[in-house]
Amino acid sequence: MATVQQPLFLFPPASSPDQVEWTGDSIGRSNIITRTRSRTKVHDKVIDRTPGRREHLLNAAIAHVVRSAGRESVYLHDVIIHGIRVRAITNSQHLIEFWRQNWYGPEEWVQTTGSAAPEEPRVVVYALGGVPGEPEAAYYSRATNTVIFFNTSYYGQLKSWVLGAVGRVLAADFGIHSIHGACVERSGEGILYIAPTGTGKSTSSYGLMTYPDTRFHSDDWVYIRYTRAARSGQRLVPIEIETNKSEIIRGYRCNRWLDEHPSERGIARCLDLANNEVTIDLGDFDRGRPVEAYAYTSEKIFYLRTNLVENFPDAADAILRADLENVPTATPGFIQMNARVVDAIVDELRASEHPGVRQRLGTLPTDQLRQLVASLFAFDNSRAMLDIGQVLAPPRVFLNPMEPVRLTTVFLLKRTPSDPVVLKVLPLEHFMDRLLIGQTPDGKREIAYNAYRAVDDEAEAQMVRTLEAQATQNGTSLYGLLERAPDVPDSLQEEFELFRVMHQSTFCYDLNTTLQRDPLINSKKEAVRLTLQLILRGAENRSRDLCLTLDDYRAQIRG
Repeated sequence: MATVQQPLFLFPPASSPDQVEWTGDSIGRSNIITRTRSRTKVHDKVIDRTPGRREHLLNAAIAHVVRSAGRESVYLHDVIIHGIRVRAITNSQHLIEFWRQNWYGPEEWVQTTGSAAPEEPRVVVYALGGVPGEPEAAYYSRATNTVIFFNTSYYGQLKSWVLGAVGRVLAADFGIHSIHGACVERSGEGILYIAPTGTGKSTSSYGLMTYPDTRFHSDDWVYIRYTRAARSGQRLVPIEIETNKSEIIRGYRCNRWLDEHPSERGIARCLDLANNEVTIDLGDFDRGRPVEAYAYTSEKIFYLRTNLVENFPDAADAILRADLENVPTATPGFIQMNARVVDAIVDELRASEHPGVRQRLGTLPTDQLRQLVASLFAFDNSRAMLDIGQVLAPPRVFLNPMEPVRLTTVFLLKRTPSDPVVLKVLPLEHFMDRLLIGQTPDGKREIAYNAYRAVDDEAEAQMVRTLEAQATQNGTSLYGLLERAPDVPDSLQEEFELFRVMHQSTFCYDLNTTLQRDPLINSKKEAVRLTLQLILRGAENRSRDLCLTLDDYRAQIRG
């Protein structure tokens, strides 16, 4: 007789088949279950290509809002995302609540940053449930910077598509790089992790916070401004160049143009580090000083996975006081299967140095506490809207989205057990090749390790497949072929031109998070500790030849 596999976690069912969201089990301040818990089956980022399609979808969204007037609530709320005003229109109370928590409203932006808020939105998102005749779907128009969601209220996809749309505006108009990554400041310098899911980004970033003189910067999304020095010493981001020949260069194209035209005359419109606009003569750039990268955080309240508790148990207290999305009930079978992890988290909570954690969670009955912490990591895509200032002391967190940190070190994370190299500096072509064929541990490819990008995914993937075949046949660099290839999608040119400047302005590393293969290591915890020492070694290194393997890395780290 076949064995029936028991579920590891359970979600409460919807009361009707057409519900897109409903209340889950009582955990956290709220716990909303969404019918869609990942990317919608229907998703189209190139609706501009089909004549009339964009207009049809937009008319369907507007018509539903009009038809619903007086019968259901429709919410409109503007936010500022790295200086870009974005408008959300939705009939989902869950989405609008997470949206308001996640980002700075215009007044909050002014109060927090001291910068003016734009008057008009550059990106608009419609997120509507209960739309008859439409599938559960997500659409994007680059021509109008519009995102349209029908019959889904999963916040994760809404957030990612909006960030992708904002990223295209920032790159094209301002030369600002949007990165799916995490950032920590150490001793006044920024350390950036770019990583596919499952390679240790959260473990590495939160782990570094156990060291002194560190500040938490970003959990999921970082904005990078590439600056040039003026002769006055001011750091400026060139956003538009007008030459004496009336040629106009905008956005991400400015840095390469300046590199290739050192004697050209004209003027440059720029942004300073505080987002003020400055116009200077091209001759006022100090060409002898290097380009520097500055990182800015994005979110007000972090939307992050609740399985953070596996690596950062103290976060459980703040998570259980936050608004949650898609947290199930862990079954007895799951708790038994993961008893060692569950009990380790419980022990750390009871021994926490944070008085509030001990008071609120450390005194709970053991069975209740085990159930709570197990439910937080039973489902990989359970989320919390977490105020990181409740987990770490506010002085250790970047609270102003316009406070820059100079970015000096970038780690591309991977988990490749067959590779004995654990840390090495990447030359430009190797750095770019890794980004072009980024791969998750389960084999899924992500260009630039970023599924958020608002691009034609298939056109980009086809271009990379073509170039990869040529590179294999000719024994050449993938990036070298990209630089010379005709008909490269604009989105790829944009992304990799910005990564070129990143490599120019920072130390970029390959970090292979596989130290558990070291026969001298007895636990995952020890492997994590030594990986953090590798990260510190990289952050302090100034040699372009550094390369450490499983055989020799211990001699190069502190302990």
